Amino acid sequence: MIKATGWLLALVVFAGVGRAQAPATQARIETAPIELVAPERYQLSEVLEPVRKVTLIAPEDGVIRGLSAHLGQVVREGAELAELDRNEALARVKIAAAAVKEKQALLDSKTADPTVVRYQLEEAEARAELARILLDRCTLKAPFAGLITAVPTTIGQFVLKGTVIAELADVSSLKTRQPIDRRKAAVGGKLTLEIEDQTVEGTIQAVVPLPDDYVVLRELATPFALAWVSAHNLKGDLVPGLRVRSASVPRAPIAVVPKPSIKHDDRDSAGGAMVQVIRNEYVVNVPVQILGEVGPERMQITGAFRGADSLVVASSSPLLAGTLVRFGGGARGVEGTAPSPHLGGSTATLGAPGGNAVISGGGSPPPGSVPPASSRRRPGNQPRTGSNAPF
Repeated sequence: MIKATGWLLALVVFAGVGRAQAPATQARIETAPIELVAPERYQLSEVLEPVRKVTLIAPEDGVIRGLSAHLGQVVREGAELAELDRNEALARVKIAAAAVKEKQALLDSKTADPTVVRYQLEEAEARAELARILLDRCTLKAPFAGLITAVPTTIGQFVLKGTVIAELADVSSLKTRQPIDRRKAAVGGKLTLEIEDQTVEGTIQAVVPLPDDYVVLRELATPFALAWVSAHNLKGDLVPGLRVRSASVPRAPIAVVPKPSIKHDDRDSAGGAMVQVIRNEYVVNVPVQILGEVGPERMQITGAFRGADSLVVASSSPLLAGTLVRFGGGARGVEGTAPSPHLGGSTATLGAPGGNAVISGGGSPPPGSVPPASSRRRPGNQPRTGSNAPF
């Protein structure tokens, strides 16, 4: 959120190596503090799941006589995973087969009504077929190629009908849920998945409204939806349970700023948005992502902000990144952190809001000269190097 402030006049020093000392210039700068929201609040991790999985259960009460399924084993389609005791089922098959023979003999003898006997024979054949089906069910086979993810039983264990014998997952493709900007979501579209330490391209299979466990995302201005995304596991290096991070959810601090403070970098071919902040008395360009409008005059953005940053809402003169800014106008000077120990701006003074702002040039001293006192640093307060603006 933005707390409104008035216009302040600031001393602004352009810190450029090799520039000659420039005359002082005045500028009117309107700044405002930034209230940040930590991005961790919106980081909701999902995991990879198999595109399909089955639970193999005992079809009847019985004892497990064979168990070839092992946890973590990859099996082919049709592979035998377990076998229940078959003795009772075999006996039922023999009884049914004998009944069929009996009815067939009765029909051949022509001692009874052939129509009635023919119906009895059909019934006996159906019971025989049912007995063979029950016998086949004693052997549990893999309905598809996959990974054994659970084997909660052992050989010799008596199990009741419906007891879980093993669990099988198809890991040729994996799926996950991901929050996504509804305006960019399309079934069949591609979405980048960040899975642990690797990046994989997935395909959007379905788009649904946000469920209750994602309600926190409704605080953001982006209109989020939930996408089911699948990814092919061609190399076999993806396994169920791996964490997946969303690339659509902000990972930098979030703030709400006035629309006029958002600018577009002309040097960026993509026309990326940015805002300017005053950080340690220096102007810093912060690239931002626009999440959406939160009112007629405000935008919600995310970027690499810091808690002590002061947002530049407007300025009477263009401000370059690395410009030293000091507000003031009447007391003894204030010295900011310079990007180089050999650079220093003119002495600035503090004053009441509304005082004049001065823009002056900085430059490198002649070779062999002593840096000005304002640019000297005490031990422990050494300036950072390698950048036009301290970060």
